[in-house]
Amino acid sequence: MNTEQAKKENDRGRTLGYGNLSLIWIALVAVPLAVYLASGLSLFDVPGTQLTTTIVSYDPLIIYLEDFLSASEVKYLKQVAQERYVPSKVVDENNEKLDKTSFTRRSSSAFLPGKDDIVKSVIARAAQFQGFAPTNHFENIQATKYVSGQEYMPHYDVLSTKPPPLGKENGSENATERLSTMFVILEDSCGTHCGTQFPQIAIDWASEDPRWCEFVDCAEKRLTFPPRAGNAIFWKNLREDGSLHEDTLHAGLPLQHGAKIGLNIWMRNGIYPHVST
Repeated sequence: MNTEQAKKENDRGRTLGYGNLSLIWIALVAVPLAVYLASGLSLFDVPGTQLTTTIVSYDPLIIYLEDFLSASEVKYLKQVAQERYVPSKVVDENNEKLDKTSFTRRSSSAFLPGKDDIVKSVIARAAQFQGFAPTNHFENIQATKYVSGQEYMPHYDVLSTKPPPLGKENGSENATERLSTMFVILEDSCGTHCGTQFPQIAIDWASEDPRWCEFVDCAEKRLTFPPRAGNAIFWKNLREDGSLHEDTLHAGLPLQHGAKIGLNIWMRNGIYPHVST
């Protein structure tokens, strides 16, 4: 793809607003998910699963997905990641590259092979969920593993807390930002109080409706999702003007025992140059 074609594709994505709330309504509401499941054609139609979604927050947009992955996919992806783990790094805002270790993030990470058929199907499923977004807007999937004593302190997923304007074009991967995040659980043997927490969103969930306690930790006033293998959390990092939504601040709570493994599936607001691993 030449520079002019890439520019047109990025402009198209920004005009349509891939990851935009309106497109998510198209994917989740205007055409009921049951229609996709009944058609036999959807990437959501995975044997052994029945994907269900719940909107947890409208602003920022946060959606909980049950059965995003099947048990066999979970097992396979854990095996693929196993031999690839290295100490996790964080983005250096000076050059917007994932190239420095930090006390704020204590875990191991592994990039999954982009040419693997199962990995590609997971990306395609995440793209369909987000309004049939282009798959070339997704970064390589990153598996992250936490063991006893490890955590990821409150942080944002964007490359810079001051994202570049949506119209910026410089021919590099840094011309785009992480529009959305999906965090998909592969292992949940850490028990309780080891979930993903959004510290700036606080609600008495049990008082609102006890059914929230099926997937939200109702013992925590701050929004906390206990890890459950196969399930996922989706959230949108940026506002419509491309600025950071401050309430997407989140943390991986410290583990007391066991392990937690999750997949980071990041979608950019433009083309991302894939690197096969």
